[in-house]
Amino acid sequence: MFLNSQHLNFAYTEQKPVLNDITFSLAKGKTLAIVGASGCGKSTLLRILSGILPNTNDNSLQGDISIDNLSPDQYRQTGKLAFMFQEATLMPHLTVKQNIELPLTIKANTNEQKTNNLIKSVGLEEYSNYLPKQLSGGMKTRVALARSFSTNPELLLLDEPFSALDIAWKSKLYVELEKLREETDTSVVVVTHDVQEALLLADHVIVMNSFGGIETQKEIKSDYSITQRVNNISGYMNSVYESYMLPIQDAIINGQNRKNEKQDTLHIA
Repeated sequence: MFLNSQHLNFAYTEQKPVLNDITFSLAKGKTLAIVGASGCGKSTLLRILSGILPNTNDNSLQGDISIDNLSPDQYRQTGKLAFMFQEATLMPHLTVKQNIELPLTIKANTNEQKTNNLIKSVGLEEYSNYLPKQLSGGMKTRVALARSFSTNPELLLLDEPFSALDIAWKSKLYVELEKLREETDTSVVVVTHDVQEALLLADHVIVMNSFGGIETQKEIKSDYSITQRVNNISGYMNSVYESYMLPIQDAIINGQNRKNEKQDTLHIA
């Protein structure tokens, strides 16, 4: 498997465990969606995968995790990883075009045609010379997504990247994400609160519970591509409603309720 996590545990302090026995794997070129209630450790797991949250004296990281047989930190240094945060994190003094081509500029490997194609793919041709302060929140998200595509990453990590977009632009970018995956055999890990989004994008879904563990895992078995799913959302969602939608929703609710159950037990005791 391309990405492997075995019995991963993480805590900021002994009194603040965040992840508990996280075990999963992902094949090359596939998409994993991580869902669960707020505060369950989804974004922390994504940061560990990126190698930007290493083991230090201030926190504790235990277990085994590898990406293409490398540690997350080693893999990040190969330049094959891209990370899109929940916030667009654009450079305020750079234009749309300059922000998108920034990773290539750093590598001294700019490609005018590629940058223009990315600008077109997110529908910002008329705004290529605009600064971030002149853009709406959704437009900034589209710039950040295009920038993450610029280096043709082998692994793309997305932290709720589409939350600021309307359904029309979400659907368009879902399709663009599929094109990227097919062109470069990119593996994708996306954190989302939206179960429908997870089912539209993913081959595999992990539901995390309130204790930072995995409540359930689902392999999404479907012959439909993302484009086909998006072009017939109602039909596709109806086809997966009982097999995937309901179990995943129930797992999210049950995973959150475990926290309340523990609190009730402690209160009664």
